[in-house]
Formats: sequence, structure tokens, C-alpha cells
Amino acid sequence: MSNSKKWVITTIALGLAILIALSAVIVTVDPYFHYHKPLEGLYYELNNERSQNDGIIKHFDYDAMIIGTSMAENFKTSELDELFGVNSIKVPFAGGTYKELNDNIATAIQYNPDLKMVVRPLDYAYLMDEADRIRDDLGSYPDYLYDNNPFNDVNYIFNKEILFSICLPMLEDASAGTQAGITSFDEYANWMNDADTEFGAQAVLGDRTEYKEPEEIQPFVDEIKQLVHDNITQNVVELAQANPDVQFYYYLTPYSIAWWGSQTELGTAERWIDAEEYAIELMLQCDNIHLFSFNTEFDLVTDLDNYSDECHHGDWINSQILGWLYAGTDQLTLENYQEYISVEREFYTTYDYDTLITPTSLNISSRD
Repeated sequence: MSNSKKWVITTIALGLAILIALSAVIVTVDPYFHYHKPLEGLYYELNNERSQNDGIIKHFDYDAMIIGTSMAENFKTSELDELFGVNSIKVPFAGGTYKELNDNIATAIQYNPDLKMVVRPLDYAYLMDEADRIRDDLGSYPDYLYDNNPFNDVNYIFNKEILFSICLPMLEDASAGTQAGITSFDEYANWMNDADTEFGAQAVLGDRTEYKEPEEIQPFVDEIKQLVHDNITQNVVELAQANPDVQFYYYLTPYSIAWWGSQTELGTAERWIDAEEYAIELMLQCDNIHLFSFNTEFDLVTDLDNYSDECHHGDWINSQILGWLYAGTDQLTLENYQEYISVEREFYTTYDYDTLITPTSLNISSRD
């Protein structure tokens, strides 16, 4: 064999050896938990929901989970654990659709036979989504971390950004004596400490000066009803029916009075309530769905100091919600849901939304 051929073979072999060695670092450290739970001796930062949640769901030890969109990010698992006597994880998917969340709950049930409790906010604004909608506007989705195809794992194990920006700094920190562990689930994805997070009327209302009368009222037509049916049946009801030993604590997210003002202006408020009523009827078919709604907690929704925009509330509301779930406050049943809908409809369709536009809307509040 000529020297040139030996050189080529040696170079290729050396290159492959280096690639294997570098990929072995990622597989061993595994910052996205694709292959195993966290290693002792390393500190793992939780900061990438769609890349890390699948591994958390598949490899961590837990018997309860909190899952949801950004409406769930401020929950504290320590509070859930104390109230219900469970060992929980929190796996939020900001902007996640009903399908995305349901698929991940199904994964948790498949991989963890000990799972007995799921806490999930049902985002009100997604009730009328198509059943298979996935958010494709949030950047590329790491499908290779979710499927069972080992070949596309090359996107993970040969990822130089993961190697040089995550794994090697983790090893350096360990060598320097940094305390091992993992970001607490109380802190994971919690946006309360974001520097630009503000609460109050101005943060919610912005430069709004009035609520206009709707140009037309949007009815709850059969096509919309079918969307609700398919979405709720596929992404809420069927999984609960198939897993009667799991208790699902679901609640409709309590948006602020300003959100209802916007929907009234658009002529869609009644349609949302009709959609909600139909969704409630579908979900109450399941004895293991404990369904709640806090839309008639009027002191909560009308106090804009609780909100950073029309929908998102502060973590003190998340804490209150866990307490309500435990106490059974505002739970919907076959016996009371129609009365709840009647009270809700009367309040939000007759509210004087222009009273929100006051000089106090110039104030911005913050909470520690």
C-alpha cells in the first residue's frame, strides 16, 4: 500500500475516532436527557423546553406532572407535592397546542407506569383549534429527540453547539467544584423574574382608549362546533378514557377581563362561551377528568394587577389555582356546569368594558 493511501486511511480513521470521542461526550453528559437521567457530579440547567422535556418525561422519576403552555410555566412543583403528597415534574411547552400537550402526556403514561396525576391548564384561546394543529411558527422542532429513530440522533450527538456551549462547560464546572444538581422545577421556565415583566392596567391595556361595539356577532356554527369536538375528543377525552387509573386535573385558563373586552369588541365573546360549554360537556363524560374553571372568580379576572397582558397572570395566581384544585373550588360537574355557564355569560356579555379605560391605566405594578 502506497504512503499516500496509508495517509488517507489514517486521516479518515483519526477523523472518525475524534468524531466518536466527541459524540461520546454528548451521549455521556446528555444535557437533553435523551438517553438517561442526570448524572451525579454534574449540574444540569433546565432552559430548553422542547429539547429537554421529552427526556425529562421519559427518564425522570415522578408520579405526577404539570404540563401546559406559558400559562403553566409559573407553577411550583414543590407546592403541588406538598398539597397532594406526590413527586412531580413540570414540563411546560410555551405556545403548545392541545395536540402537542396531549402527545407528551401520552408519552409520560407510556414510559412511566407510576404516573397517577396530571395537572394541565386548557388554554381557552385554543378551544376551537384544529385537532392536529402544531405550532410551526416557534422555530425548528427537534423531532429527532422525540422519535425512536436512532439514525437521526446524529443531529444531537454531532451537534457542535451542544458540545462546546453546553457539555464542555458542564465538565469544566464540575472540575472546578461547582455543586452538582439540576435547576429546580419551581424555577424551570418561570418567567416571573424576567426584567421586562410588568403587571397592571397599562401593561395589559397598552394604548387602548376605548372598546368599540362589534360590527357583527360571530355565531357558534356547526363547523366551529365540529372543531371543538375533534380537538377535545382527540386531545383531552380519549387519553383519559384509555387510562382510568390516572387522575387528570384540568382547568380552563382564567384570562383577564381585558381579554373578554377584546372578544366582545370582535363579536366573538358569546361564541367562546358556547364553545366552552360544549367542551365542558365532552370532558365531563370522564370520571377521571377533574375539570375546573375560574372564569367566575371575578375578583381575580377584573384585577388587572394580576396580569402582565390580557391572558398571562402572575405566579401568585398559579399558587392559588393549586390550592383551589386541592380544595375542589370551582370544580365543574354535570349538576352545576349549566349554572356556571349562565353566570359567566351574564357577566361577560353585560360588563361595561370602557370602565377599564381610566387614569389608573397609566400605572404599572410589579410583584416580588
